[in-house]
Amino acid sequence: MIRRWPLILLVIVLVASGCSSKGIIPPKKMALILHDMYLLDAQIENDVDYTLMADTTAVYGSLFNEYGYTVEDFNRSLDYYLHDPIEFKEIFKMAHDRYEKEALTYEAEAEREMMVDEDPFMDEQPAEQKGRRRGRNRLAPPPDDMIEYN
Repeated sequence: MIRRWPLILLVIVLVASGCSSKGIIPPKKMALILHDMYLLDAQIENDVDYTLMADTTAVYGSLFNEYGYTVEDFNRSLDYYLHDPIEFKEIFKMAHDRYEKEALTYEAEAEREMMVDEDPFMDEQPAEQKGRRRGRNRLAPPPDDMIEYN
């Protein structure tokens, strides 16, 4: 019987911890949802039709559904994490870090597109050269009959 105490204690701890967080969105998923909510808010601010909507649960509800959760699940999770400020801060940090990483990616893509648009040689390239990667042989080699061999 004494050998079973550690096993019984382990089961009790697992059951107790499972009960306290039942229906709570895990931290990583919560961070993803908060990240997407931030992006959705930005879209709403830029769209008059959405801005006029008084009920954001209609908008957020579909977002939560994409992750397999309901508005009630989100509210329960929010309440749960509000009681643990350290974990809640970490969740916001994960969401913010993802946003920052995506922002840098979008900025780099926009910069590359601007460089392509501003390339003065793009329209002057021979047809066989168009579509090649930038920086490689922008000019076609001279035809063989123009090369003098001594």
